[in-house]
Amino acid sequence: MAIGLTQQDADALLPFHVSMNQTEHINAYFDPQGVNSLLAGVGPADMHNRSLRTISLVSGCAYTEGNGVLAVSRRVNVVFCQLVHWQFDYQNNFGLKRTFRRTSFLVTWLLGNLGVSSETPLLARLSRPVKDNESGRWLDGFYLDKPEEWDDPYRFFRW
Repeated sequence: MAIGLTQQDADALLPFHVSMNQTEHINAYFDPQGVNSLLAGVGPADMHNRSLRTISLVSGCAYTEGNGVLAVSRRVNVVFCQLVHWQFDYQNNFGLKRTFRRTSFLVTWLLGNLGVSSETPLLARLSRPVKDNESGRWLDGFYLDKPEEWDDPYRFFRW
């Protein structure tokens, strides 16, 4: 998996040539991929960029989806993902938090399609009851970042 490469990175690392263009990316639409595709399960919402910026998009020598923000090499099983979560500083701009989370999901999903395994504490936690001193155990292991008050979509409804 090639994550967030520039043209110079691709030329230095890959044994084949891939063309890239520096272009703005906001969003793109594409049809759902097949079950056996390396891009299975990925949708346009995962690639929606809420920050206007120029990134390297794959433009040639690969099958591209979403205007080049995702691509699969024609020769070998290499997936290109040009939109990555560490590019978004949501600490200073809260509007980027959703983009940070969705792009994190995108990278995780693509790695899963490539066979990379990951762990979750969900099954271990379901097998043992909550103790009195474990009031915040749901915060550990289930979130990429700590939830804040602004994350609650119902905060103004006063239910």
